Amino acid sequence: MTELERMQQTVTYCERYFEFEDAVTVNKENIEYLKTYIHDNNYVVENFNMGYKIRRSLLISGGCAVIMGLMLLGLCGFSLWFIPAIAFVVIFVAMAAFLISLNKFKLTEAEKNQVEVNEGIKEQIDALKSREELLIKQKDEYYKGLQEKQLCAIPLEYMANAAQIKGYLESGEAETIEDAVAIYEQQLLMKEMSNLMTQQAPAPVLDNKARFGDPLEIIKQNKKAKKKSLFKK
Repeated sequence: MTELERMQQTVTYCERYFEFEDAVTVNKENIEYLKTYIHDNNYVVENFNMGYKIRRSLLISGGCAVIMGLMLLGLCGFSLWFIPAIAFVVIFVAMAAFLISLNKFKLTEAEKNQVEVNEGIKEQIDALKSREELLIKQKDEYYKGLQEKQLCAIPLEYMANAAQIKGYLESGEAETIEDAVAIYEQQLLMKEMSNLMTQQAPAPVLDNKARFGDPLEIIKQNKKAKKKSLFKK
């Protein structure tokens, strides 16, 4: 086996290891993303903004009562002003009570919905945590196998740059894997010195919903599946 063939074999082993590592990283990111959907009752109440909705209900009720009062005043005349006045009070109180009760009902439903969302999200997180344990175990066992069987022709701490080291062999800069590793170490030292004098650009912000999907949709699907199973029974 030539040096280049040995190096290509090493690259293949390294790529497989990083597939495990990437899977663990993505799994962790997905868990953190799901946690953003979990909220306590105070969050629901604050976002519902009951105070604003009550004020709006009173304004709507007052506006409707005034319109009805004026219409009755026009029909009854000023001599029977007390009829429009009574109608105004009745309409205002009845409508305000209805709208405020409706908003309280909506708040209760929002609180119940958040409880369901929290439970559904926690189920998804538990499933991901179980998967993470399996992925970490697979990654560690694979790494241990590389160590024990000495399958990599380069130091394992350089696995992330195996393709770059291979490039030195392909370009003819190095004749052996050891020479390629030495070139890489030299360039690594120069890069570290350069980084001390420059700042790295911030990592781009990724759209987690696009990457991991909508967890609320999963909860809806699970609820539908449970309902279907109940009907079958």
